[in-house]
Amino acid sequence: MPTDTHATEIPPGLARQLQERGLEAVLEPARRAGPAALRALVRDLEAVDWTMLDRQRAALLEGPPPPPEGLEPPELLPPSLQDTPENRAAAEAGWELLRRGGAALATVAGGQASRLGFEGPKGAFPLGPVSGATLFQILAGQVRRLRERAGWKIPWVIQTGPGNHADTEAFFEARSWFGLGRDRVRLVCQGTLPALSEEGGFLLAAPDRLFRNPDGHGGFYRALTRSGTLAWLREQGVEHLFYCQVDNPLVRMGDPVFLGHHLLQRADMSVKVVEKTDPAEKVGLVVRHEGHHLCVEYSDLSEEFCARRAADGGLEFRAGNIALHAFRLDFVEAMAGADLPLHLARKQVRALDGHLDPVPRPGVKFETFVFDALPRAGKVVVQLADRAEEFSPVKNREGVDSIRSSREHADARARRWMEALGLRPAAAGWTEIEPGLALDLEDLRRRRDELELACGGRLLRRRRA
Repeated sequence: MPTDTHATEIPPGLARQLQERGLEAVLEPARRAGPAALRALVRDLEAVDWTMLDRQRAALLEGPPPPPEGLEPPELLPPSLQDTPENRAAAEAGWELLRRGGAALATVAGGQASRLGFEGPKGAFPLGPVSGATLFQILAGQVRRLRERAGWKIPWVIQTGPGNHADTEAFFEARSWFGLGRDRVRLVCQGTLPALSEEGGFLLAAPDRLFRNPDGHGGFYRALTRSGTLAWLREQGVEHLFYCQVDNPLVRMGDPVFLGHHLLQRADMSVKVVEKTDPAEKVGLVVRHEGHHLCVEYSDLSEEFCARRAADGGLEFRAGNIALHAFRLDFVEAMAGADLPLHLARKQVRALDGHLDPVPRPGVKFETFVFDALPRAGKVVVQLADRAEEFSPVKNREGVDSIRSSREHADARARRWMEALGLRPAAAGWTEIEPGLALDLEDLRRRRDELELACGGRLLRRRRA
């Protein structure tokens, strides 16, 4: 319990919250550092969600829940590019939704590109091997073309993180928001959660502030609500949201077929998946359990389970999660107030020791995952994505899901599209399609007369005047 002298420095409500949890010691380094440090730490502590903190401390004792028994594979709709009556009906519904302003786009981009050997937000990484286009530029081109086709300035929400928000805003400002309009692109910074010691105590990054970490992509729901972004979207008539991550340059932004299925089946939340063919592939699985959908982390499943085969010879559980969703806006708002499961990561963190020096210490970081809302959805659509056409993330500098593998897959897709139009790309070296030129091959056919090959047959672009 603080002395009377110290207690006068701390708001009574805060003092009570700390005392009830035995956490008063967190104040001592700031007291030793001086009044300014103490005032700053008090401000930081007053921002703590004490109910969430209690959940974090309880999670330290509970341990991870075992994977549920009795899992079943979900029903999978065919990829958007397959010409089926159901897909044609969905495409019509999806385009109508986009044209009447009923849908917006959201991209999660809170990470840094340090694992790629690049300083800055991951979205600023220059992936285009011919043009040097960044991930942000590639997605912005998709947004621009989707707007052209829909005839409406579809809003684009980009979730940043505390460590890259300012840099992301400066990046977009320097590029005039890629011509999309500052008033139609909204940056939303995700929240944070305090990291804890194994004993459930606070860790300090400095005497005047707690050690915090981003709250995971599950913080997307709260970030949109707290920032006023959901209200902003509603004012424009938006009812549904398309969601993707920034690191997949092949994503079909605002895919009308996917949105159409989501809309026609009155889904709360929908998910696109890739067909998993290698049992050892490190992707979560979308499954059904007791009438609900959920995503199970690959690390929580046995090798035997992952290797089980279906009658057609493929994997029985093959719906690999790729973090691509559609949401009803009302569902996003409901999940902002929901207690999504906490996921723990035990790591060495640089936090203060007893001598007020930041040193490596064992710590526990907490985050929530966006897909953990799936079991709470009344209706879920699960659609296959064509992996070669729609998914090749860049997560690592080398190896699987790397800079090179993502470029190779984009190059292969570009060559398929060019050759389908009777164009002859360069035989050697990388090829690339200018960002925003087309949403898919059929869209590219519409523009056949506007196109030219540049850079020695390596870059397909719109013909220059």
